[in-house]
Amino acid sequence: PSRLQQFPLLLAVCLAAVLSACATSEPEPPDVSATEDSRFRHAQDQKQAGDASWWRGFDDDALMALVQRAQSANHDVRIAVQRVRQARAGQTAAASRLWPTVSLTGSASDERSGLPDQVKQGKPDTRAYRGALDLGWELDLFGAARAGADAAELDALTAEEGVEAARWLVSSEVARQYIVWQSARLRLAKLDALLKAQTDTERLTRSREAGGLASRFDVARAAGEVQSLAAQLPPLRTLVAVTETQLAVLVGANPNQPLPELSASTAPWLSTPPRLSARQPVDLLLRRPDLRVAHKQFMAEAARLREAQADRWPKFFLAAAFGRQDLSLNALDLSPVRYSTAALAFTMPLFDAGRLRAAVERQSAKERMATLQYEKAVLGAVKDVDDSLVALNQERDRSTALDAVTQQRRTGLRHAESLYREGQIDRLQLLDAQRAVLAAELSAIDGQAQLALNTVQLASALGGGW
Repeated sequence: PSRLQQFPLLLAVCLAAVLSACATSEPEPPDVSATEDSRFRHAQDQKQAGDASWWRGFDDDALMALVQRAQSANHDVRIAVQRVRQARAGQTAAASRLWPTVSLTGSASDERSGLPDQVKQGKPDTRAYRGALDLGWELDLFGAARAGADAAELDALTAEEGVEAARWLVSSEVARQYIVWQSARLRLAKLDALLKAQTDTERLTRSREAGGLASRFDVARAAGEVQSLAAQLPPLRTLVAVTETQLAVLVGANPNQPLPELSASTAPWLSTPPRLSARQPVDLLLRRPDLRVAHKQFMAEAARLREAQADRWPKFFLAAAFGRQDLSLNALDLSPVRYSTAALAFTMPLFDAGRLRAAVERQSAKERMATLQYEKAVLGAVKDVDDSLVALNQERDRSTALDAVTQQRRTGLRHAESLYREGQIDRLQLLDAQRAVLAAELSAIDGQAQLALNTVQLASALGGGW
């Protein structure tokens, strides 16, 4: 074709490129004014932990190793990574609508009839070879394809945020299970010591009863205390075993095999939890992966709403073909022939019984639901932080009181040991003082474990600590 014949085709291509690149309007952001307050309701002046890897603040090598292993080997995290691959493939497919489709076609045919030459004048033997370059393009004049591509891109970003959300959740759960495991082992050690002390008390009480210095009631009470303590041991042993298998599943390991991170930890212990800063509620929008996921989902639904609205307008299609044909008739070779075609078509909905309008209404409702889900998630995040702050502050007060009780019991034990050496009290009273100290230490362990768990809860509510 001549340059003059190619001009309308080039004009249509340029016009489509310009119009398809036009940006669409951004959706209105959800109302998150509830996060604009300067601070959380129950926040106190606290030392700020600068490391976003909040679990490092526990200064526990086994915990750090478990969390790092879970962030890469946990099955929920690995599934989330595959969702990213799936979403990225969908993004590529959706974005391809913005570009023309080019394909190469070819054919070869050889038709021979074996008829007399006189007959072949009307129906000749033919041999043909054809090759062509085909082009097809939906001209995105009203932004439907662009909106679909934007939605697919936001789906991919949502999937990426989902990976961070999975790591965020698994880190908190690993820390929680590890603290429960350590506290259960500590309680087992203290209960064993307390059971031994109570068994000595029972034996001494029976000796005193044989000498007429104690009653059967005293013996029954001491024996009951022994059985009560012994009954607390099996649930703790079960808790230790269950948390070990749970930790194995969280790090993607076989629960039938012991974890090296746990076996390397010899004596049970609980470190002092770090002190985290709550900062401001609006910071949660940037920190919490679940809020970022909800926001991306809202943006994707808004893009799909624009796509549904654009589907009500006409659609324009451009098609072109450029080829060459080599033809032979009755063994007479004709010169190769070049050919080209170009077409511009459109389709416009006139009557669809309300189908397109219903699609817009349906997508509008989905976009509004995504907006409300985001607002709900923001309010829930603020509530999580405030509740965690209340629990943590109160648990600190409780732990302080339990530590004071333990110190007083230890002071009493030192006085009891002095009095026992001087002969002013008997062995039974000394054992009572020792048992009181062990019971106070057991309560202090519970308080320390709960304080650590509340710290993990606050770090999780903050989106991973500060």
